[in-house]
Formats: sequence, C-alpha cells, structure tokens
Amino acid sequence: MSAATYERTFPRPRRSLVPAWALQWWTWLLVVALIVGPYIPLVYASLRDRPLYEAGGVFTLDPYRQLFGDSVFWHAWLNTLGFAALSTVLAVAGGAVVAILCSRADLAGRKLFSRLILLPILLPSLGMVLGWIVVWGPGGYLTSMFSDRLHAPTLAIDTIPGMALVEASRLLPIAFLTCQAALTRADSSLEDAARSAGARPLRVLGSVTIPMLRPAILNAATLIFTLSIAALGIPLLLGTSNNIVFVSSYLYNTWTSASAPDPGSVSAGAVMMLAAATALLLLRNRLLGAEARFVSVGGKSGRQALLRLRGWRWPLAAVLALYLVFTTLVPILGLALMSFVVVLTPLVAPWELLTSAHWNVLLDDPTFRSSIENSAVIAVVGAVATTAFVALATLVAHRSRFPLRKTLPFVMLYPRATPGIIIGIGFFWAYLLTGALGDFLRDSIWGIMVAFCVRNLPLAYIVMYPTLARIGEELDRAGRAAGAGWWRTCRTIVLPLLKPAIFASFILLFVEIINDYDPAVFLVRPGTEVMGATMLSQFIQGMVGPVSALAMVQVAITVVVLAIGAKVFRIGATGGEHGA
Repeated sequence: MSAATYERTFPRPRRSLVPAWALQWWTWLLVVALIVGPYIPLVYASLRDRPLYEAGGVFTLDPYRQLFGDSVFWHAWLNTLGFAALSTVLAVAGGAVVAILCSRADLAGRKLFSRLILLPILLPSLGMVLGWIVVWGPGGYLTSMFSDRLHAPTLAIDTIPGMALVEASRLLPIAFLTCQAALTRADSSLEDAARSAGARPLRVLGSVTIPMLRPAILNAATLIFTLSIAALGIPLLLGTSNNIVFVSSYLYNTWTSASAPDPGSVSAGAVMMLAAATALLLLRNRLLGAEARFVSVGGKSGRQALLRLRGWRWPLAAVLALYLVFTTLVPILGLALMSFVVVLTPLVAPWELLTSAHWNVLLDDPTFRSSIENSAVIAVVGAVATTAFVALATLVAHRSRFPLRKTLPFVMLYPRATPGIIIGIGFFWAYLLTGALGDFLRDSIWGIMVAFCVRNLPLAYIVMYPTLARIGEELDRAGRAAGAGWWRTCRTIVLPLLKPAIFASFILLFVEIINDYDPAVFLVRPGTEVMGATMLSQFIQGMVGPVSALAMVQVAITVVVLAIGAKVFRIGATGGEHGA
C-alpha cells in the first residue's frame, strides 16, 4: 500500500484549534478564579477603614476590633455553636439509626423508607422551613390545635432546641446516606461471626456494627455541623421573634437592616465564618481517609445477613412512618393549604376560608412574577453552563497530565463547605472591583447566576467523578495510540460514556439552583429577584399567603424535575446505575 493510499484510508486525526495544555491551563485558572477569586476582595474589604465603594481608604484592623468588641456578635456565635451542635447530634443519631434499620435489619418496608427518608433534602429547604412555621410555629395550625383542644404543649420551634429540630430533620438524610454507604461497603462477616459466638443482636450492634460506623458518623457530623453554622433561613424566620441571633442573621441584619450599615465589620465576620468552614472541610477530608482505612470490606460482595427484629419489625416501621408524616408530609400539606385559605386556623374549617387571592398575587405582582421567571432562566442556563464546565474540569483533574490537576478536586468541593451568605458577600465585592463587567453582572440576573453556579458546582463533580472512575483508562490510551490528542480522545471516547452522569448532574443542578437563595440576598436588586430571596424578604414583611403559594411553585417544579430525571435518566440518591 502506497503512502498516499494509506493516508486516504487511515487519515490522521486533525489537530485541535486550541492546544490541550492551553485548554487545561485555562480551565484550571477559571476554576480558581471563580471559586477562590471572590474571597480575595472579601478579605481586602475586611482590612479597610471604609467600604470599597468609597474612594481612598487605608489598611486597618478596626473592622475586626469593632466586631470583637460587640457582645452581640459573640452571643451570636454561642447561639450558632449550640444550635449547630444540637442539630448535628439529632441528625447524626437519627440518620445512623435509620441507616442501620434499613441496611442491617429486616424492618418492614425498609426499601421504601430508604427512599422516603431522602425527601427533606431533595425538597426546597426554605419551603420546608415555611411549612414548619405554618404548622408548628407560634400560632401554627397544629400548635393551636394541640394547645386549645388537647391542652397539650408542643415544642416551641422559635427556640434554639426547636430550631435545631427543624434543621436536624432537614439534614438527617446526609447522615443516613453516609452511614448507609459505609454499611453497604462493609463486610457482614464480622457481625455473622459475633452472632455465631452467641452474641445477641443488640450486643452485635454495639460491639461490631456501630464501631465500624465511627468514621462515617464523624464524617457526617463534620459536614452537618458545617451546614448548620451556615443556616440563614431558620434564624431569620424563627429566631427574630425571640431575639435569638446567629452569626448568619447577625451579618444579614448588620448589612441590610442597620440604620448605618457597617460593611467592614460584616466582611470581618464573614472572614471568620470562612476560616471556620475551611478548618471543618480540612477535618472532614482527614475523616474521609479514616473511613477508607477502617471500614471492613470483603473480597466478594455476598448477601448480608439481616438482624431479625421479630416483634419490633412493624412498630419500628410505624414510628419511622410517623416521623416522616409529621416532619415532611404535614409541613408540605400545611404550606399547600395556607396558599389556598385566607387564614389557617383550627377555629374555622379550611373550606370555609378558601381563596385564590394568594395565587393571583403571583400573576399580578411584578416582584413575584419576575422572581419565577428569573429563577427559571437562571436554573436552565446555569445548569447547562455549570454541567459543561464541571465535565471539562473533571476531565482535567482525573484524565490528564496537567501538573496542577491534584488541586482541582479540593477546590471544586470547597464552595459547598462555604456558607452561601459568604459567597454572596464575596461576589458583591468582586463585582464592585471588576469595572464594566462587574457592573453588568451586578445589575443583571447573570451575576446571581454565577454565584449560584459556583456554590452548587460541587454537586456536579460529586456525580461525575464516580462514573468517570469506572471508565477504564485503557480507552484513553487506545485513542492516543491511534494518534488522537487529549481533547479529541476525551470528546470522542470519554464524554459519550459520561453522558448519563452529565444528564444526572444537569437535573440535580437545576433543582439546587432554582431552590437556592442565601448567596442572592446581597446581590438582589429590583428586577433581578429570585424565588428564594423573595420568599425570605416577603415572609419577614408578613405576606404569608403569597409566599406559601410561591413556595408551592418551588416544590412543584422540584418534584416534577426530579421525577423526570428519575424516570428518564434513572437518577438515584443512593444506588441504581447513576447514583447521586
């Protein structure tokens, strides 16, 4: 065969317009700029004697002195730490128990409960809090019913223990998923050996199963504690009436509600929260290593022997069902009912107070209407852009020889450990300092979209990386052996195999972005409203009915999109072909 004939039969792969090394460097630089970049002006603003939007100014530590001299700030830290600690204990204990019952015991309906227990973390977090307030809050429907008709008190959810219960019910699925994953990977031979030696079921749990879960429990506790510190909706909606201040609500009120806002002190407080979140993330990474070292994994995955609950099989299932009813179903139903009645009270039958006025507000009020439209646009565009960007960054991190590739996984996971309110403040200062581009982003919905995308991009990475790890690298080597470059190999071989995870990432990002709110509270302007921020501000002003209707729109969108994703792309939270 002549050389010309060979070239016609087996043409050489065309070179990419952009060299692989340049694409990898630009990807790394963009990841670092988007994630780390906003924290630089945040730290800078905390060291100035005047706001960054004022000319002049010198470096100073006065913002920190003022902050440290404010007793309210330290009291807010005590409240926050107490709330986070109690939320963590409740969520981790409950999640571990449910994981053991669903993974290691013959609980009635355990497979169904394994799915239903995830609902609180899949549904809009702010909508769930509003549902709790409508039903269980001061003057709530069931609170009034228990008090007036049954003369039985209920836990006041506008106290630190009550708020911790609300937060724990929302974050319990995280502990459940972490412990269930550890139990799934763990070999049951140790438990079988203990039973063979005559140990009773409870002794097996206490001496074998729970010790194997210690790294997973510590890992989940660190993550839940971090998320609890970052909570904004709960302290604003529940703590304000009782004058209970958390760090997040302290920063929010100091910036938005004070007669003389102090951006320097707010930035200093944000830097302190950022440092605490970073330390907790580093600790969690250490615990992930511990989990990998101490979980017992057998050579072959066999059928795991289940603990026989005997007479407790159905009573425990009933207790778990009641928990789900009162913490998830009842708040959602209360929220839906509140959106259709003039006032929700046990003194008057709801059907006598029906109204469509709250839903008409969504159509007539420009703030509510633009919130829905803006959130939909941000969610669609943001999910598409973030999915594509994270797919490229994941390839650079795990399928390239880029010299700084090992830094990308930590950087891409960092935003999820950072409080959303800190991301919002950071982007506010970043837009202020970047000239015309920053002004454009600050005055449009695209600035909010960037903040939402940066905060939620870790979710796409968490979904894509396990799927990419299962794709053999010999396919890459075969492509390169045929003369294809790095990008051509990724585009023609790896990305097509990664499509299911890419679709799953898009669905999850869409849901998270449309339900996000706390990064936007510092970025929202008239005309750029989003649903979560509007719900927060309007509820504080007393518009309970319209806010309930808007929350139900969020819930409906979330349920429909997740159902489509689960049906079409077989997305699962804990298992299945493309578990998220």
